[in-house]
Amino acid sequence: MNNVNISKVYLLGVPLENDYKNTLYFTSASAQQSYFASQVKFSFTDFSYQRKDHFIRVPRGYDDVYKCNYVMYQNTAYSNKWFYAFITKIEYVDDGRTDVYIETDVIQTWLFDYNVKASFVEREHVSDDTIGLHTVPEGLETGEYVINNRARETQNLNLCCVVGSTASPGELANLFGGKYNGIPSGIAYYKYGLDEITGDSGTVQSFLQTLERNGKSEAVSGMFLAPIWLTGNQQSVIIPNTNSVGEFEFTSPKMNKLDNYTPRNNKLLCYPYCYMNLSNGQGSSAILHQELWSDLDVSGYVTTKVYGCLVPGCSIRAIPKNYKGIQLPYDEGVNLGKLPQLNWTTDQYTNWLTQNGVNIATSLTSGVVATGVGIATGNAGAIGTGLLNITNSLGEVYKHSLIPPQAEGNLNSGDVSTASGFNCFTVYNMSIRREYAQIIDKYFDMFGYKVNLVKVPNKNHRSNWWFTKCIDVNIDGDIPNNDMQKIKDCYNKGITFWRSASNIQNYSLSNDIV
Repeated sequence: MNNVNISKVYLLGVPLENDYKNTLYFTSASAQQSYFASQVKFSFTDFSYQRKDHFIRVPRGYDDVYKCNYVMYQNTAYSNKWFYAFITKIEYVDDGRTDVYIETDVIQTWLFDYNVKASFVEREHVSDDTIGLHTVPEGLETGEYVINNRARETQNLNLCCVVGSTASPGELANLFGGKYNGIPSGIAYYKYGLDEITGDSGTVQSFLQTLERNGKSEAVSGMFLAPIWLTGNQQSVIIPNTNSVGEFEFTSPKMNKLDNYTPRNNKLLCYPYCYMNLSNGQGSSAILHQELWSDLDVSGYVTTKVYGCLVPGCSIRAIPKNYKGIQLPYDEGVNLGKLPQLNWTTDQYTNWLTQNGVNIATSLTSGVVATGVGIATGNAGAIGTGLLNITNSLGEVYKHSLIPPQAEGNLNSGDVSTASGFNCFTVYNMSIRREYAQIIDKYFDMFGYKVNLVKVPNKNHRSNWWFTKCIDVNIDGDIPNNDMQKIKDCYNKGITFWRSASNIQNYSLSNDIV
């Protein structure tokens, strides 16, 4: 008759610890058993029944057994199930016997006996890392921002002189202007090149002298600079009755590097780690999130559209195209500074300037927009100590002035900006510095992203490892209650699954989505 108390006991050395920060993932029980069997240092096949979470009397000396840290055993008389356990203490009894105290490895023992249900997943490695798909705020320190690249449009720097008059330059006949870009005007506009403002016949100076000689000097109501694109293709007269505003587009490249660093995790290619700053060159700007642009073409460029109306000082606005799900989100735009008014040698100019006061300083102030509203994450005490300490060390302590989507500025600086060649629109590619990008990238490598979703946690979706952290995780299975609670604690504190024991904690490996 066979001995019904026969059990198999194997002593192993494996890279697992009972803090459960790291564990192994297997696709089948046979693959699991095969790995652990390959790590056996001592095997015994004639032991009596082994009690769970107790101690094992091993007929070996202490100096042999202390090199082992793990046990697998099977009570063959009752089932073919393998139990896996950590060695928590080794006690010398005599030269031929050592007592080995064990604690069940609840993850490996019940790996194929429990199921994680839909739970509140706080952090995990995602299964789809498309740029812009994951933007839940992390609350990490980002430091100062640097300029990676800039795309400047130059059409607003190519200027001409526009004269508003109630008399034509040739016939000196009285006239009514009509509409310019849909705006009614009581005067007609005539344009001249900048080299025609002074000089001989045909220039602005000649026109003014002709009006003066014919007693019509008061016909000129204004003279100002305007971009050539806004005045049409005519050589002199600007044809009225234009019912639409002038417009043109310019493109700027999206970012795939941060301060010349290529991140492994695409969340770094979203705000607040990088953004695009649409500036008018004189203090007014709009912070644009590149992940919210939908017109990214194969070349990696986005489009900004510029509109304008021909009025004294000119009214010009740049708007991101196909942004935030809208073709032209007008409120996300920025105005260009007022272009300079010009003077001429008649007393009428002084009167007109006094009456109209066109270049009075105008402040642009935007409301503060609250960004990055996170989801409450529950009891901080449930967070694993290692993750909590690391997260706290990376926490945001420096509050940037970049929270509003539009910074403050002053339109009255248009004159000096025009003279300096800066009164145009520029899109700056801004990012955190390389140092911070590397720090945060490695943090994401270890702990994935904050997702704050009710879902079944991802598993078996990365090439080398994946991290999971839940709050009040939901798990079911035919498992002893004490072990079930330990498994839940592992998920609530955060646990990393690895495919290969030889790669545990090797975060330098690629970790592609599979």
